[in-house]
Amino acid sequence: MRIQPRLEGIMGYQYTVYTLDKRIVRGTIDATSESMAEEALYRAGYRVLSLREIGPGLSLDKLFPTLFGVRTQDVISFSRQLATLVESGVAILTALQLLEGQASKPALKKVIAGLIAELQQGSTFSQALSKYPQAFSYTYCQVIRASELAGNLEVGLRQIAGYMEKQITTMRKITRSLAYPALVVLMAIGVFTIMVTIALPPLVGLFTSLGAELPWATRLVIAVANFLTDYKIYLLGGLFTLIILVVGYTRLPRGKMTLERLMLQAPVIGSVNIQRNMYQFCQSISMMLKAGLQLHQTMNIVVQTAKNRLIRQALQDVRDKLVQGNSLSQSMAGIRLFPQLLVEMIVVGEKTGTLDASLATLADYYEQRVDQRIDSLTSMIEPVLTIVIGLIVAFVALSMIMPLYSMIQSIR
Repeated sequence: MRIQPRLEGIMGYQYTVYTLDKRIVRGTIDATSESMAEEALYRAGYRVLSLREIGPGLSLDKLFPTLFGVRTQDVISFSRQLATLVESGVAILTALQLLEGQASKPALKKVIAGLIAELQQGSTFSQALSKYPQAFSYTYCQVIRASELAGNLEVGLRQIAGYMEKQITTMRKITRSLAYPALVVLMAIGVFTIMVTIALPPLVGLFTSLGAELPWATRLVIAVANFLTDYKIYLLGGLFTLIILVVGYTRLPRGKMTLERLMLQAPVIGSVNIQRNMYQFCQSISMMLKAGLQLHQTMNIVVQTAKNRLIRQALQDVRDKLVQGNSLSQSMAGIRLFPQLLVEMIVVGEKTGTLDASLATLADYYEQRVDQRIDSLTSMIEPVLTIVIGLIVAFVALSMIMPLYSMIQSIR
């Protein structure tokens, strides 16, 4: 069974679903992302049991997108340059030809050439963009489509570029905050391994040959070292098997749901993830409303682009209530996932007719909150890690020094 016709650049997904009368149905569907495939199946009246990508074979730009594919930063630069040319009065086709000539990255040059070919065949710019989902997201295409209809393409290009830039900045902040703790842990593991496998064995041989009695701390470290050495193959095999099982489980629908629920309900991390999703929601809606999309259109887009299934389900409920005639604030009021502050600010925006501005303010607020929580979390993790690792290293060092001290004392 195929839900929709295959387009160039669209990925195929093999699915197993069940119907309302509990029948199992298997087939394939084409979509630009897994979430959009799941949304299409949901709209068709199915409930997903499993969904697996069956797209075309791997290529260098898919295996190594940072090196060979079109990066997000490339799309941002392309959008800003195109906006400047269009604003200067250059026709869209001529502007693309100019950008193709100056593109230094082969993947981007190829995409721009494809856009030019699509326009020459009569497609609109947004239709041409939709043929390359690996470079231009569904949100990107919809914002450009709305800007085309409103006759302000350059405004839409700048808005979507700014939106993508903020997304990159947020991810960089999170990555940068987690880099130091990860580096400290890796260094501690390296130091511990060197001390236990290189420094300790010669000393143990010396102590044994001299008949010295080893303290309990030294005996404990030796027992741990022997255990790691004797069973390293089994330990590595067990760790590898555990990783495979965990990764395999998280790829199943039930496993994905469990992981996504954990990411929203875990202490500290859960609140950060909820606030980050609220930031993305407010920023997306505000940006698309400013681009000229209607509220129900923006809700369709955020539903299809939401990655967490619990959040996607909450957004689906909001969208369904909007269709029934409720306002955005009324649709969100009964759903626990949305904070009370968010609902109250949306009420103000609806009453004053400045919903896009209110959502932009909320996006800035949640962005600051996420930054603060990540900074505070990092500032808590760093000293705790330093103390714990310092204690472990000190314990191992003392276990190596104590026998030497005992031997010196006995000689005296």
